[in-house]
This record gives sequence, C-alpha cells and structure tokens, in this order.
Amino acid sequence: IVAGLWYNFIMISDTVKDIISPCLWGAAVRLLDLEADKFLIIERLLEHGGDRQIEFVLSNYEYADIIRVVRESSYLSSKTVNYWCLFFNLKRENTRCFQKQYRHLSPPF
Repeated sequence: IVAGLWYNFIMISDTVKDIISPCLWGAAVRLLDLEADKFLIIERLLEHGGDRQIEFVLSNYEYADIIRVVRESSYLSSKTVNYWCLFFNLKRENTRCFQKQYRHLSPPF
C-alpha cells in the first residue's frame, strides 16, 4: 500500500472473502478493494457464483454497476448475459456479448 493512500482501501472481511473467493481463484482476494475492483468482482460472481454470491452482488452493488458489467464485459458467457438482460429488462443486442464481432471465435475471412 502506498503511503497516504491506505485510507481509501476498503478492507475485505473474512466473511466477504469466504463469499467471493470461490469465484476469484486467480486473484489475491485479500488485496482486492470492493469499490475499486467492483467490475472484476461483479463479473466473476455473476458468471461463477451461486445464490450466496448473487445475493452479495445484489445487496452490495448498485444496479447501475451490475448493468454496466452485463453490457460491457467480454468475460461473461451468453447464458449469463441473457439471464441478466431478462432480470434487468435490457436488450441483448446492447451488450458486448451479443454484438456481432464477439459472436465469432475466429475472424471471418
């Protein structure tokens, strides 16, 4: 932690670690900041989480933040994006996942 910046760091409690760790296996969870790293946290919990993780996301983040992740993430699967589009009444075609250039694994030649 850089001197003078530590006060902006939101510590993650052991309870929160227990909730989010199963979905963030490649991240140093103890170093994550719930606010600064919210895109990553929301993204991974929506994609890999169960009821406990989804409840955490819905109760700890603004709907606007969750919707931003659903619209902008290139990590989320089409199933996950489709579900959250239905939940938030969003148009799938307005998400990165359902835009034409992301629907193909290889470029059309």
